[in-house]
Amino acid sequence: MYKYIVFDFDGTLVDSRGIFLMLYNELATKHGYTQMTSENLEQLRGLSISERCKILKVPLYKLPFLAAEIIKKYKASIPALQFNVGIKEMLESMAAGGMPYAVLSSNSKSNIQEFFALQGIAVTDIYTSGKIFGKDTMLKKFLKDKSLTASEILYLGDEARDIIACKKAGVKIAWVIWGYDSYAAIQSHSPDYIINHPSELLNLILRQE
Repeated sequence: MYKYIVFDFDGTLVDSRGIFLMLYNELATKHGYTQMTSENLEQLRGLSISERCKILKVPLYKLPFLAAEIIKKYKASIPALQFNVGIKEMLESMAAGGMPYAVLSSNSKSNIQEFFALQGIAVTDIYTSGKIFGKDTMLKKFLKDKSLTASEILYLGDEARDIIACKKAGVKIAWVIWGYDSYAAIQSHSPDYIINHPSELLNLILRQE
């Protein structure tokens, strides 16, 4: 039985793709990188991060700095940010059923807190890191802080790096189809579950009881 559900934020809980595209393209113009467009976006969703960087002409070593710039500019767009379809209702159902949840993200804690405050939802457990590939470390810290074993939590994410991090931490992961990475990008990583709609998570939780 899962004692905690842990969520990725961008792509999984919230529809921030438009915000990231806008901010990335602003910085791409500034730094001379290739822009993301409606023509190349679907192709990029099916590639690994290193493959995307190659197409966009973003040096891989500069990716953390680029991500930090985007997160800093992100705050101004939070009032326009929305939950993905069905997510708010899912969180309300989990709260009503006494299932605790946390958020573990590469976004900033202040951005996530501000969004939830605007939505009128209290979330006490938020774990963040500026490291793009540091989620396994955050997962291990979360387990230690909550005195949980890896088998007692389920992580919901939308990217291949989420799956890789969970496997490193020994945590089961449910990949959601509505996020940033397409199935082509994650199929070789074999997530434990594939979630097509938020209501499926509730069914999955019930099956574990």
